Amino acid sequence: MCRRVVLTSSGNTSNLFHHLKQFHPIEHTESQKMRHHKSLSQPVPEPSPSPPNPSPSPTPKPPVSKEKSMKQTQMAAFLPYDKQSKCHKDITRAVTNFLAKDMMPFSMVDGMGFRKIMSVIGPRFELPSRKYFSCTAIPALYGEVWRSNLSQCRILRPQLTSSRSSEPYLSLTVHFIDKDWNLVSLCLQTVYFPEDHTGEAIAAGLADVLAFWGLSNEQQVCITTDSGTNIIKAAELNGWTRLQWFRHRLNSAIGRQHGEYHRLVQELRLDDVLFQQYFRLDRTQFGELLRALY
Repeated sequence: MCRRVVLTSSGNTSNLFHHLKQFHPIEHTESQKMRHHKSLSQPVPEPSPSPPNPSPSPTPKPPVSKEKSMKQTQMAAFLPYDKQSKCHKDITRAVTNFLAKDMMPFSMVDGMGFRKIMSVIGPRFELPSRKYFSCTAIPALYGEVWRSNLSQCRILRPQLTSSRSSEPYLSLTVHFIDKDWNLVSLCLQTVYFPEDHTGEAIAAGLADVLAFWGLSNEQQVCITTDSGTNIIKAAELNGWTRLQWFRHRLNSAIGRQHGEYHRLVQELRLDDVLFQQYFRLDRTQFGELLRALY
């Protein structure tokens, strides 16, 4: 039209349209109409079907930084032990053994001093309540000891005692040699015994105790007693072999101005079986004992 040269770069037509708009407005309007009709006449491409999405893979966790790991470790050092963890179970069992072995009251675990000690020994350990020890831990330990030791019981030792308020009680202690050849003594139970202390009542009470603990007469070697007529009769009624306490008989003999004591010594000298039952001494040690008593 005007044959004027319009500079362009890389085939760009923007400069040409700008020239038409500025110097040839009629031609510019027609060119815009043509561009519009051309865009309408072109078919719109259909979208191609997208491939099915694969199953989502688990998103990988970002790596934990060393600093964050150290912070988590430091925080864990202040968190209490899980109640199912080995540390919590071991410390709880140690406290249970302490209460049982030293015959401590359950109120011990509520004491401020005891709780202070435990907080120093195990800062992460949460001490269970008194109810837990009285209703769960101690009964469980009781059953465990019962099952592991009662099958070895061989010697019984009953004892009639009184509380400070003069209430009567019957205690039963068992003696046996364990697998390591150690002499073991266990107090099975101490029960309230309000009945008259007759031979028949004591015999029935001891038989009930053995039945409760599942001990048979065949397991027993003997029963050790004092020289009370009621306990002697109880042993006879139950058909148990009775072995008299030497220290009780010796004390009775000395209290009778040595008369009974001399007769006992004579019996022991004549019978080696009785001697071994009453003493764990050889003849020389026994002679030294006699000289010390005179």
